[in-house]
Amino acid sequence: MDRPAEGARAIVVVSLQMNHPDDLHPSPRPPGARAELITEGAGLVSRDLYAGVGGPWSWVDRAEWSDEQWRAWTDRDSHHLWVLRVGEDIAGYAELDQGEGGSVEIAYFGLLPDWAGRGLGGWLLTHALTEAWSLPGAQRVWVHTCELDSPAALANYRARGMREFARSVEWRIPRPDTVAP
Repeated sequence: MDRPAEGARAIVVVSLQMNHPDDLHPSPRPPGARAELITEGAGLVSRDLYAGVGGPWSWVDRAEWSDEQWRAWTDRDSHHLWVLRVGEDIAGYAELDQGEGGSVEIAYFGLLPDWAGRGLGGWLLTHALTEAWSLPGAQRVWVHTCELDSPAALANYRARGMREFARSVEWRIPRPDTVAP
């Protein structure tokens, strides 16, 4: 929303970036954790993880997308979907989106609620940043976060070496069934 409406909250959005792979402060891989690149059926996997990770935090920007929209998002050469597994269980995900001029966005990132607080987020972000820097022509990796993300998100981005480059305010109407502020 561009301006306040009844029931809307001001949400601060923080944008962070990393401009060189040497800026990465890695987090160790927890036992049993591994990342898997998803190429087949990525649209439905992305949809399900978006809902599972973002649902409790009132992520709504893609909540109404059709299966065709999800496939169009993931079936691009510039899209890379990594799923975090612990054993055979899916614990979270990271979606990378290659932009113009060497910019790689961490478009979506997070853990499923049952996996939060187990030391997995730092390693998943380390993996996502490493993969982003391995993409051809990568010159910058960036992400944005806000109060509609886990309270641990901003600290994790900073701990891995990402630096703030912008702040803005957006107006959102939180869903009543979420833990969002």
